Amino acid sequence: MKKKKKWLRAAFISVCLLIVMARAFNNYMKVDEHEETNNEETQAKASAQKDTGLPVLVPDEEVFIADFESAKRMTTLEQLGKYIYSIDETAYMMESDVNVREFLEKDFRLDLTETKPKILIFHTHSQEDFIDSRPGETADTIVGVGNHLAEILVNDYGIPVVHDVGQYDYRDGQVVRSGSYQVMEPAVKKILEKYPSIEIMIDLHRDGVPDNVRLVTEIEGRPTAKIMFFNGITRLNDNGAPLGMPELENPYLRDNLALSLQLFLTSNELYPTLARKIYIRPYRYSLHLKPRSMLVEVGANTNTVEEAKNAMIPLADILVTVLKAY
Repeated sequence: MKKKKKWLRAAFISVCLLIVMARAFNNYMKVDEHEETNNEETQAKASAQKDTGLPVLVPDEEVFIADFESAKRMTTLEQLGKYIYSIDETAYMMESDVNVREFLEKDFRLDLTETKPKILIFHTHSQEDFIDSRPGETADTIVGVGNHLAEILVNDYGIPVVHDVGQYDYRDGQVVRSGSYQVMEPAVKKILEKYPSIEIMIDLHRDGVPDNVRLVTEIEGRPTAKIMFFNGITRLNDNGAPLGMPELENPYLRDNLALSLQLFLTSNELYPTLARKIYIRPYRYSLHLKPRSMLVEVGANTNTVEEAKNAMIPLADILVTVLKAY
């Protein structure tokens, strides 16, 4: 009898051990699957950065959303890089480049009720289109998105706008992105000479990402492309050391950075899921012509035209909030 009890006890213990081992193995396999997924995600991000030079954000990757009050408490580049800025590996950014309190004290307000144009919308890359764009239809490109933004600003806010539809990346019947900023500059300067009342410049683009990435959210029931404010820091990362670019002078660099920060934080407060982190790269792009200059990426190649145009409704609201009431 005693032997039988011992046998039963041993069998019971063996069964328990097998159950524990099975659960542990199952958990181990789940961890492996999770790590594999993360590795694939990381590889996709790395591939995207290599292919496009632009960041790819996985939906809901950023849980904490920076607002004005939280931003004021950020003093280190590590904090700023975690919650506000995405710094390209080719750019060298220093803590002295960003003074949050100083930037938030800058007053960008303008009298937007004047009858003369205050805002210029243009497109250094006019040929950028979307996943469902119809070939040859300008309305389906970033130019069409810019036209929608202009209509909203004029019709809903009563703000006179100049929309430049010049093709600076299209030459001899082909898309040529190389040198498009150099081609754009003299043409845009002529527009500024013609309309000296212009004080706000918006260079509107769309991003480029891998086919499996979708930069979309929902705002007021509408599928809406995410937006990203973009800054050039005019400083290269030379193997971990700063390399200045004196040939690309930007006297309005700190104004540009301050404006992007105010726009980004305003977006987070009004539309918490809309804005990706501000992207920092070297060079100056189109941001050296006015102190109130901005480069905005609207969605990406994987967004639909409708999603991109839907983003112009909150973008117009954000612009007016900062420029008229901040």
